[in-house]
Amino acid sequence: MLKKIFVILALCYILFFLNLGATSLWDPDEPRQAIMAREMMERDDFVHPYLNGREYLEKPPFYPWMIIITSKITGKLDEFSSRLPAALSATLLLIITFLLGRRFGDEESGLFSAIALAANYQFLSNARESVMDMTFAFFIGLTVFLNYLALTKGRRWFFVLSFLPASLAILTKGPAGLVIPAGVIFICLIIRKEMKKFVLPLALGCFLSLGLASIWFFLAGDAYIKEFILRQNITRYTNAFDHMESLLYYLHKIFFNFLPWSMLLPFALYHAFRKRLWLPLVWFLFTFLFFELSSSKRAIYLLPCYPACALLCGVYMRDKWELLVGKTGTNIALRIFSVILALIPAAAVAALYIMPYRDVQPFREGPPSLYVYLAVMSLLGIALFVSLMRRAGKRAVLLLSAYLVFVGVFYNMYYMPVTDRTTKSLRLITDPIGDHKKYKEIYTYGFNSAGLIYYLGRPIQSFVDIKEIKDIKHDILLIVEERPGATIKNELERLFLPVKEIKYEKDRYTIYVRRDG
Repeated sequence: MLKKIFVILALCYILFFLNLGATSLWDPDEPRQAIMAREMMERDDFVHPYLNGREYLEKPPFYPWMIIITSKITGKLDEFSSRLPAALSATLLLIITFLLGRRFGDEESGLFSAIALAANYQFLSNARESVMDMTFAFFIGLTVFLNYLALTKGRRWFFVLSFLPASLAILTKGPAGLVIPAGVIFICLIIRKEMKKFVLPLALGCFLSLGLASIWFFLAGDAYIKEFILRQNITRYTNAFDHMESLLYYLHKIFFNFLPWSMLLPFALYHAFRKRLWLPLVWFLFTFLFFELSSSKRAIYLLPCYPACALLCGVYMRDKWELLVGKTGTNIALRIFSVILALIPAAAVAALYIMPYRDVQPFREGPPSLYVYLAVMSLLGIALFVSLMRRAGKRAVLLLSAYLVFVGVFYNMYYMPVTDRTTKSLRLITDPIGDHKKYKEIYTYGFNSAGLIYYLGRPIQSFVDIKEIKDIKHDILLIVEERPGATIKNELERLFLPVKEIKYEKDRYTIYVRRDG
């Protein structure tokens, strides 16, 4: 088992930690966590989260607390320390998935499950982002894992204590951190016909979790309870005021974001049902339906069900992979898939010279190592095809895993850095400002950006009417987005002097200072 865990840790280092701090914090979500952590330290107030100088009532403080801890360990608050809690959470979640997969089969099924969890776009990208969702998913996964251990061992008091991580999930993102594991284990108790034995420990565990989490809410004050619990959770779930999507939104999201394993998921679900693997089956279905029924939807919300998806696919791979490789029909399908994998890099090269130059300029002008990455991916796809032709199942699964891990390396070491320094980094705006950062106040028009607040290191205000700023006597700096700013350009230029134009992503921004400043 130790060898397998070492393999998982090596996989986590390659996919989650390598080059972790090389890119800037991207708007809109990443900089917020770092700003809250920084303002907590500056104010010496670790109860109330602040964002841009104002109390931030929308999210609880646990992820900023983790950033504070990692920044103390690393010596500074930066991109690496801001993302480190997410990467650590992803690593621990992989180990939990391995241990559960081992209990549902053997070490091989656990390893397959861990690889399936690590090597998909949604999990990989969120493991490298300074967002609370990965830590939220970890505490839910840990709660489910401890619930299952207590249940299988028949230890009722351990079952009560197994809900402790759910209190941290609540403090990370909200009440769903308890609703999901409690709902999953409640259904499992019904299926196992053990409700009578565990109903009291279940109730006590939920009260324990809620009681511990409520300590922060009482310390923080009524405003957090009203805004966070009532509006950001209950109202957002039942009557969304943003991120409104159709009822079937998550079906296509999980298919594309969990590729290639999502192609196995329907078969894995049926296989788990036949084997009576109730925990991962219920975990996936309950979590998926819980978020599907919400009127507010984002792809990242599904992250807590990804360990269950990985377990289902891992057990299925362990039991059926050799059969899939050996059977003529499925072998042909796998070979077609391997051909697609081999051709994707060639298609990417062709796209560089077919698509409009402005759309691919960062990669056409980027480091030539791009072609080395794409060539290695193509060769791995060809090797996978040959292994499938020879019906070498173990070699084929190793090559498939190697292909997916190498895609992750390409994403971390090439794609993200190139995208960051050419289009996505807020430093593209903040660095050209240069000495103008000294101005007493900074205002924006036409947009809001947490990244600007983080990289300029000070509060930034937005204005909607030029009357709000025209009578300010001291020096101020304006950052105006070109398209919305066109409506007030003439009036702006009577009062302010344009000193610099900046391109960021697909938009242009103008820096203004007061003419008589």
